[in-house]
Amino acid sequence: MSPRFYHHLLIVLVSLISTQALYGITPTPTPSPGTRTVKLAWQASPSPEVVGYKIFWGTGSYNYQSARDVRNALTTSLSLSTSSKYYVAIVAYSMTETSWFSNQVVVPASTTSW
Repeated sequence: MSPRFYHHLLIVLVSLISTQALYGITPTPTPSPGTRTVKLAWQASPSPEVVGYKIFWGTGSYNYQSARDVRNALTTSLSLSTSSKYYVAIVAYSMTETSWFSNQVVVPASTTSW
């Protein structure tokens, strides 16, 4: 796998959507009280060997407690607590290798009502 595979995976968009805004627009996922939906999007790796991506998140920097394999999707949504700060990173994988973590994105605790 080329070295470029490891350097081109970036998270390019993180947006927070209020629980109230989601209620009338999208039936799923419906955050419960005290949660918010965080939408993530990233650029595809230029490597033709990449077959998917995994999202990692947790409440400690580089200490991820959760993971989700989103396969070849370039977007996903996470339902996260409003009272905690989260750290999110992505890896790309091929049939034989996994990249290093992308740049870490910090999702701050939400102290305001949306």
